Amino acid sequence: MTANLVRAPLPSGFSTAPLPPKAAEALARLERAFVPVPLSVARAVTRYEVATARLDELSARSASTMAPAEYTALSDAQQTIDEALYELDKAGRLDLIVPAETASRYRHAAARAAELSTMALQDRMTELDADDLAHAEDLMAAEKATLTAAGRLDLIGGAS
Repeated sequence: MTANLVRAPLPSGFSTAPLPPKAAEALARLERAFVPVPLSVARAVTRYEVATARLDELSARSASTMAPAEYTALSDAQQTIDEALYELDKAGRLDLIVPAETASRYRHAAARAAELSTMALQDRMTELDADDLAHAEDLMAAEKATLTAAGRLDLIGGAS
């Protein structure tokens, strides 16, 4: 006995056309979010996040105040980042570091805002510096909003 397959008619207004590019990208991001990643990829993301935070912390300091061990830590952090990027690129999952990159931009803007705020308190701020401070604060707000939407405030010391 063989079954005959009958194609049901599509509901009115239903299209089988390809998705628009933005919808296809959103669907691909959603699919990647729910597909478990191999342990090596998860570890590479974690190493990247930690090393990026350490690199940002050390880079914000004046070189004249750093101890020799901190120069070594700076180099080690960069090497860890490079290795993690290699692993993630090999796995085709560079998309997983976007939140860490966003957090890095936030930390850089926060460091610049702190530096400019100190200048303002010392009454040494020019109009250009004031514009730079406003830009840094705007960038911080935008990056924080992005991290909030991604549920990754933990990357900048906040609760997700």
